[in-house]
Amino acid sequence: MLLPVVQGHLAVINAITLDITSNAVEQNILTLATAAGYDSSTDDTAIIVNIASGVTVSGSTTHALRTGALNADSDLTINISGSVDGYTGANGGLVAQAGSAGGDALFFETLTGGTGIYTVNVLSGGSLRSGGGGGGGGGQRGSRYQYADKGGCTGNIFYGSYGSQGAAGGPGQAGSNGGSGSFGGGLIGCEITNPGAGGAGGAAGFAARFSGRSVTVNNSGTVAGSTA
Repeated sequence: MLLPVVQGHLAVINAITLDITSNAVEQNILTLATAAGYDSSTDDTAIIVNIASGVTVSGSTTHALRTGALNADSDLTINISGSVDGYTGANGGLVAQAGSAGGDALFFETLTGGTGIYTVNVLSGGSLRSGGGGGGGGGQRGSRYQYADKGGCTGNIFYGSYGSQGAAGGPGQAGSNGGSGSFGGGLIGCEITNPGAGGAGGAAGFAARFSGRSVTVNNSGTVAGSTA
């Protein structure tokens, strides 16, 4: 039997309450609600998601927490006392590859129409954090011949150093660019390969993507990253 649940001064009748009380990866609210008896094709029951204090919902390859295609008339309230964290983007490799973007923490599926009211409460001590971007790969190293003679440049080849790997960004932050490569000796004018700039750092993910829905966010904790 579904009982009324009080939110503020309003009683939500026949709400499905989903409590996430242990660490979890890439949670889909529709999947959880369906397991609790919800039918998105016919059911406009309100859904309340509670993420307990000390619990982390994280992403690995996609959004940490997503709504799924809920019924457009179902209200949705997400209460975050723990953490919802997007994944950190991959670092760029040699040579000078860009770091990849970080993952989104919260993703709302696109729905058309409906009367659903959507609220995200980041409670005291809770956090909603996008993944940081990956660091850019180091730039190409330079190389030069040892000396020049009448036939052109010749002799030993001196190789420089590849640029340093850029650092991945923290939650809500872009990764840093990779360092430039360098020459390691040889004769100026006898360049074989010129040093190159490092790759760009990856962009941070989004703390939340709302996909055109009107969502109220109440933040008493930490939100790192932008919303869209």
